[in-house]
Amino acid sequence: MPTYVQHLRPALLRNYSGLIFEEDLKGYDEKGRDNRFLSRALTGAAVRLVTGWDYEMAGQAVIDGEEDQGIDGVAVGENSRDVWLVQAKWSDEGKAKLDKGEALKLIDGLRIIDRRDFDRFNERLNPHVAQLDAAMGDPRLRITLVIALMGEGTLSEAVTEVLDRACAEFNHNQDPMLSYRVLKSADFHRQLRQDLQPDPANVSATMSRWIKRDTPFEAWQGTVAVRDIADWYAEYGDMLYEQNVRNSLGLTRINSGIKETLIEEPENFWYFNNGITVLCDDIVPHWPGRRRPDEPVSLGLHGVSVVNGAQTVTSIYEAMLRNPESVENADVTVRAFSLGEDRQEYAKRITETTNTQNDVSRRDFIALEPTQAEIREDFQLSLGKVYVYKRGEPDPAPEAGCSVVHAAIALACAHHSPELAVRAGQDTELLWDRGTGGAYPRLFGEVPSAHRIWRSVQARRGVGAALEVEQKRLHGRAADMARRGDMLVTHLVFQLFDQDVLDEPNLDWQATLQSIPELAASVLAWLIHHVDAEYGKNSFLTNTFTDETRCKHLARRVLEDVRRGGTVPVLPEDYRPPIRAPRKQRRPNAVHTLVSARRLKDGTPLAFRAKSDVEKEAVAAWLAEDSRRARATWVNDRVKCLLWTYDENTYSASGLVTRIWELAGYANSPVAVQGPSRWTADGENSLWDLALQVLNDANESG
Repeated sequence: MPTYVQHLRPALLRNYSGLIFEEDLKGYDEKGRDNRFLSRALTGAAVRLVTGWDYEMAGQAVIDGEEDQGIDGVAVGENSRDVWLVQAKWSDEGKAKLDKGEALKLIDGLRIIDRRDFDRFNERLNPHVAQLDAAMGDPRLRITLVIALMGEGTLSEAVTEVLDRACAEFNHNQDPMLSYRVLKSADFHRQLRQDLQPDPANVSATMSRWIKRDTPFEAWQGTVAVRDIADWYAEYGDMLYEQNVRNSLGLTRINSGIKETLIEEPENFWYFNNGITVLCDDIVPHWPGRRRPDEPVSLGLHGVSVVNGAQTVTSIYEAMLRNPESVENADVTVRAFSLGEDRQEYAKRITETTNTQNDVSRRDFIALEPTQAEIREDFQLSLGKVYVYKRGEPDPAPEAGCSVVHAAIALACAHHSPELAVRAGQDTELLWDRGTGGAYPRLFGEVPSAHRIWRSVQARRGVGAALEVEQKRLHGRAADMARRGDMLVTHLVFQLFDQDVLDEPNLDWQATLQSIPELAASVLAWLIHHVDAEYGKNSFLTNTFTDETRCKHLARRVLEDVRRGGTVPVLPEDYRPPIRAPRKQRRPNAVHTLVSARRLKDGTPLAFRAKSDVEKEAVAAWLAEDSRRARATWVNDRVKCLLWTYDENTYSASGLVTRIWELAGYANSPVAVQGPSRWTADGENSLWDLALQVLNDANESG
């Protein structure tokens, strides 16, 4: 056993004891139980490594066992839309690998989650379903397949091909939604060392135009070149946010406005950004020149934790990688507090009071646009309604008016090209882009009238209400399309209107609004039909409805069919809600049933029978070497019900099967096993069959 395995094995057993589901492991012998538990504990360790969670939260993320659909762990970021799906493999020899079949199962599990078919998983997924459902519907979704191996972490070409093919199918945008990450034994060993004795983050920064305070603790504030901040992240990464003040911020997606300002207007970045606040154990100044506020000072910051400005720090690093020559010219404000022995007293208060959003919002700049003030006035004078466009102003009631966000989304859907509707569905921040091909000048460049905006908002609301009704009439993937494709459906409905008359004050708009439910239902049916026909019933919907090229193609096909008056396609039966029968209760444990009914006498002979050809081939030679290996006798015990003739020890039905697999060298054996189905009492009926007979007899007599 390698040294790192010797370190990790007891730590995993100790740290996850009582935190991971293990009821199904009680029938195994000590070695078999430990190896399976360690695989689950390794899943928890992988979750901790990618999320920064504590042991308890990581343990709750483990769903390994029967009906896990090839996924050992599921984690959803609390402050982001990151989803991690974990597959873990333990090896006492440090030689764990992932085979192609297991990789395919992992991808199949991803497809089931993408379809939101959560009922197919075991009950350990239930606590995560709400977060997972929300994340899968978020256009910013980022899924990472985490392969955790107690080994070198090398994937075979066949496995890499499976994972790369899934990523290629899922990703069609500039920012990939699906990726995979391999964690090897060295990563877990490093995590263990950091847990035992975390290294402090020690950084330096050259500060100009500084001020210093000494009461109640030492504090510095001034201007720092962003290249220094990029160096911090390059060395310590996310440890900058978690060291000492753990889990205070969480990870959030990189704000595109920060990076764009850094790259396009580096000289203005200092003005637009609120800066970075760091807590330190100690600050050591070094003076390259005179000790004066108009001279720079080099600060050695020891035990650093970024408590405000995590998005800024990460964005600076990303922007520096993209365009170092431009970003090199940017500065940022930094506040550094040296708390020393007072850190425990002040750290939490400072973190809570400074932890506000620091990003540059492009929407904020539209408040300076005369166009928006003109639209507000038009709303007041032409409609007697309210139009708000400044951040922080409360949205009016639906019947009283709308905000600039509602207006922009509605106008994006009404545009003749679906690309703006796709952007609105991804992130409304994209609607304020002003660069080449940006959405904002296309929506508001030629000032739209209050009548056009208000009618567009009403139409979008009408389509939304119609889709809510349609969702209740649909099931599974079809209902999901009604939810995820709402912007595209709204765009298609708009294209069926005569938009040239939307500016007319005396337009009979009510008649058009009344036609929306029927139009939306027809458009949705055609859209579902074409999505499946063009990209397959197993295609990723997130991928389809965030890809502008695909949406343009689908829009053209759907509009052709609706305008020619073709027969609306009848959707498959599995797209309609099933007739709900009373939920079947899980069948009682087969062994418990037989023991309670005293169906078998103590000492009843039992024989092992493999269920598949692969299993039969794996164990046949070993069993043939000694006839006792395939024989056992029944014991009326609810756990250890089999006395193995070979070694005269007692086992559970599943535990003895696993023991046979291990001794026979069945390397690719499944993790979960249905033991009672492999032991026969009469050469024909298995323990499982006998238990069913007991249940059926009880039902008939009842």
